[in-house]
Formats: sequence, C-alpha cells, structure tokens
Amino acid sequence: MTNRKTSDLELGDQLREAAARWLNFVPSEHRHDTTGSAKSALETLEEHTRSGREHPYRALWVAHRHLQDPSPAIRIASLVLASEALWWLGHFKDARIAAQAALDADPESARARWRLAVALYRQGGFNPARKQLDVLLQSVDRFAPGWALRGQVKVWLAPDNPDAAQTDFEAAAKLDSAEWVVPHRISQAAFRAAVDREIAKFDSEMGSSSNDPDVGVELLPAESVAAGKDPDIRWELINSPDTASTNPFAVLGGEFAVETRAQATPGGTRFVLYQRNIENLCKDEATLCDEIRKSVAELYKAALQAHEAVSYKGAPEYHAEAANAPEDVDG
Repeated sequence: MTNRKTSDLELGDQLREAAARWLNFVPSEHRHDTTGSAKSALETLEEHTRSGREHPYRALWVAHRHLQDPSPAIRIASLVLASEALWWLGHFKDARIAAQAALDADPESARARWRLAVALYRQGGFNPARKQLDVLLQSVDRFAPGWALRGQVKVWLAPDNPDAAQTDFEAAAKLDSAEWVVPHRISQAAFRAAVDREIAKFDSEMGSSSNDPDVGVELLPAESVAAGKDPDIRWELINSPDTASTNPFAVLGGEFAVETRAQATPGGTRFVLYQRNIENLCKDEATLCDEIRKSVAELYKAALQAHEAVSYKGAPEYHAEAANAPEDVDG
C-alpha cells in the first residue's frame, strides 16, 4: 500500500462520528499502543492485521490511533484494520463503514474490498456482497476464501438450487483442499430422514420425555439473518427469548471466543436445523451424517440439559468470512 496511488483520504463528519464510536468500544485496559514513524506505523498495522483476531480490542485501538496519520496510505490501512477488528467484535455495521471508506479511497485495495464483502455478508447483504466478490476475484483469483464465500453467497441467493455454487466451491477446494470442500448435497426428504434417524437414536438412548424438542428442518435461517444473526448458523432454538446460535470462531481463541461451538439456553420447545449450512461443511455422505449427528446432539444437550454422553465429532467448521484478507499488490 505504500506505493499505490491513493486519494488524499480525509475523515469527513460521518466518518469522524463513527471513529469516535469505535474508540468508545475499546476498554481502557486495551489502550496501550502509541504511534511511531511512517515505516513503523505500517509495520504495526500489518502485524495487527495478521494477529488482530486474537486481540480485536487492541487492534481497534491501534487502528484508531493511526486514523489521522499524515500519510493517506497509513490512514487507509488503519480503516482496513478497524473494519476487521470491528467485525470480530460483532460491530458489523461499523465494520462496513470502515471498509467502505477504505475502498472509496483506494478502489484497488483487495483487503478493503474483502473486508467490505464479509461485512455485507454478515449483515445479510448477499447481492452487494456478491458484487464486491465478483470484482475481487477478477484480480485475486487464487484467493480460496473469496471463492468459498461467493459460493456461500450464491447458496443464499438460490437456496432451492443445489448446484448454484458448485463451480465456486470447486475453485476454493482446488486451491486449498485441506480447508475448503465441495458440499455434499442431498434432497430435503433425505435430510429430514437423516435427522429423524438421529432423533430416534437419542430417544432410545436417553428415554422418551415430554420435554423432547420439536425439531424442524429448513434450508437457511432467513428470518434469523433478517434479525441480525449469523448467516452460517447450523441450528437454533426458535420462539424463545434465549436463542441458540453457533459461534464457529470460538476454536480460534482470543477475546472474541466467548461461546462454545454451539450454545443454547433451555426454555424453548422447537429447534430448527438448517440444511444448506450443515451441508456446506461436508464433503461426503459420511461427513454429512456425522455433522447431522453432532447438531442433533447439541440441540438435545440444550433442550434436555444433558451435559454428558452427547458429544459427537462433526465436520471441521471453517468459514470463509473468518479468513485473512488477501494481500494488496503495490502498484
């Protein structure tokens, strides 16, 4: 970013107001970093961009400290880092504001465009997210998470078409088969039958109960995403003030890992499993069966408060929007 021509970014009133809000998000114990020379500032921002998910409060503080640096490149890098830190902290609207400002100042920044795409995705803006990913993948076509996320977006835009995102998932898996899979799709009837088999097993193992949950199956959590929840949740408790939600990034640790892989608070009677999100993690029938078993085990654990003997191994849970941003190429 030090060599690319960038506009002389100025913090307008709206961005200043947003930046003041970001500062208020940072607890005092995380406000330790100080600014330095232009070279050290860029190095500091790079370091926090690589590791910020482990300490997003401190990363946001560092970004904020550099927002008014004399160098436009440093201010743009600060906005990109701020967007990432805000995303990990769950402030998705602010993450979008920061990324949009960075991209407006430097339309060639792959990092800024990626941060904007993931913020839009998390807010349920699937059409605008796809537009950003279309542009991104024209310039960084070997960025596997970009292909995987565009695949997820296409699934959301055409949930009834099992093959809607096949080529994108294939492209991601070809670039990095250890992390990305081509989802194994089955019919809704077959998925329902697999869920029913697992429920029957748990009923047999744990005994029938009047508190056994009512389990539904839907393709995607459209209503939940409209309410601001994670587009990637595998299952949730419906019609209750205490709603179950997956936190797929808890395995990464750090300040944001405040939940287990899936947590629920008992108190509702109906659970819903989301077929497409479960399938997205699974490369074959065996893995899909394991993941369905895992999800049913989790909801039984929540519904029956059964904290023993309901632990099952499911599919590795990688999500494209949690990936590091692609590198910007100096012009």
